[in-house]
Amino acid sequence: MNEKYKLFSALNANQLKKKQEFCNVLVRFIPREAVEYCAELILFHDLHLHVENERKSKYGDYSPHNGKGNRISINFNLSKFDFLITFIHELSHHTAFVKYGNHHEPHGEEWKNEFQKNMIPFFEHETLFPYDLKAAIAKHMRNPKYTHSADIKLLQVLKKYDEKKASTLVLADIPNGTLFKMKGYADTLRKIEKLRTYILCESLNNKKYRVHAMVEVTIIES
Repeated sequence: MNEKYKLFSALNANQLKKKQEFCNVLVRFIPREAVEYCAELILFHDLHLHVENERKSKYGDYSPHNGKGNRISINFNLSKFDFLITFIHELSHHTAFVKYGNHHEPHGEEWKNEFQKNMIPFFEHETLFPYDLKAAIAKHMRNPKYTHSADIKLLQVLKKYDEKKASTLVLADIPNGTLFKMKGYADTLRKIEKLRTYILCESLNNKKYRVHAMVEVTIIES
């Protein structure tokens, strides 16, 4: 990272040991170019990073604990770019809490400002993000959402760089009127029309559902 974002003038032996331990873990989950800086952020902010099993309702969360460190948890199955963005998102909850305590909305202007500021060192790195992903992140950061899973344009670009998902079929990819099934659900649905983050679908008995545009699907031949 750029020297102007340096967090420590120097690290003592114990800090260097901890930083290396953090690096050894982080390299499995985030792009290599961001590993050292993220390790120093964890050290600088006295964060406890927990890598969790997949949670369907969220990518990560933050819990402040005055005097006991501050806990960030992130789902283990995210792609490296997804994991990094989620880390910065949750870090920004911490820096907002340090500045404002409980006197701010969880995803209000204070948090948005922190998220934008905390993203800058990563965004200014010349080789960290591919061009199209950098453009999508730049657009997202103008007004960050409560979760980047609500930003379909960003998710579509992120999917290109996720080895596990790049070739999977998602609801946004199929034409209106197509019959499909979702993993873990028995019902066959028909895609009707795009809303915002969600797509209006209906079952064969005409019950309407709002389904996330990026959910993985299997086409059912009619």
